Amino acid sequence: MTLKWGVLGAGSVAQRRAMPAIHKASGAELHALFSRNATRAQQLATEHNATKAYSSVDNLLADSDLNAIYVSTPVNLHCEQVIAAAERGLHVLCDKPMALNTEECKRMIDACDINDVHLQVCLLFRFHSCFQQIRNWFREGKLGQIVHGRMPFLKKYLLSADEWRAQPDKGGGGCMMDLGPHSVDMLRYLIGEVTEVTAFCDSNIHNYQVEETGGILMRFQNGAQAFTDLSFSVAQCDIVLELYGTEGAVTVLNEDGWKIWTYFNGEKQAIASQYEDLYQHQFEHFAECVASGTAPIASGIDGLKANTILAAAYQSAQTGKVVQCS
Repeated sequence: MTLKWGVLGAGSVAQRRAMPAIHKASGAELHALFSRNATRAQQLATEHNATKAYSSVDNLLADSDLNAIYVSTPVNLHCEQVIAAAERGLHVLCDKPMALNTEECKRMIDACDINDVHLQVCLLFRFHSCFQQIRNWFREGKLGQIVHGRMPFLKKYLLSADEWRAQPDKGGGGCMMDLGPHSVDMLRYLIGEVTEVTAFCDSNIHNYQVEETGGILMRFQNGAQAFTDLSFSVAQCDIVLELYGTEGAVTVLNEDGWKIWTYFNGEKQAIASQYEDLYQHQFEHFAECVASGTAPIASGIDGLKANTILAAAYQSAQTGKVVQCS
């Protein structure tokens, strides 16, 4: 079965990554897209070989040929739009962060359950083979008991005052809300459930309304600890992941492509990792899940749990206290 996709929010990420990936993915077809400006919508549809162009969300969702919607709009619109798509019987792929808060996440999950549609969240790192391999090594006991992990997500990204990521009511926060879902989710995916969180965040370089730098320390049910450092304001960061256990360690570095360094049985080894189109992987996985009725590896519950950790982090940063994560 080939799913006909509608893209709700044809912004830069959708243009650079998602729509080209739909064309490459098996079981996927780019049928329609939405942009607020009708002329711009038609231009984008022509550029990206979409059959239909819409400047009305309602008209997009009413397209009877659609099977699935990719929601790639500002975060404050996710909840309303995901629920509207579910009520039309459309399967949903929602960009991260899933919503502004955990209550919105729960409403989205409930709407998709009630309407029996598939819900998946764009937690892309789960689809990379190197993280799948690391997870298998952990399950096989090669790392022993996990002691500590770290996943920095640091980049140069200058916010303009009029973009939604710079406005707390639209994006929900700054680097922690925008970059944090990837790293807190991956650490949770590899290590386990988070029980406590402490965090700091600042915006002392550009003085944005949202934080441009943050750090989140997590304690896990299995006794491990992990840290993610996040920023929009650094020149470069080559470390992707560090995971340390009682029997081994793994580091993923960005050195002309990702490279995995392992330390097992006293021996260090480097394994090169080829480029992978994670958007293509997730669209293909989505189609397989819809066809088979199986749960995705990046579910609405996973999106909710990432939002829960981030909410605890913001509370900790505001109060200066350790916050229970439940």
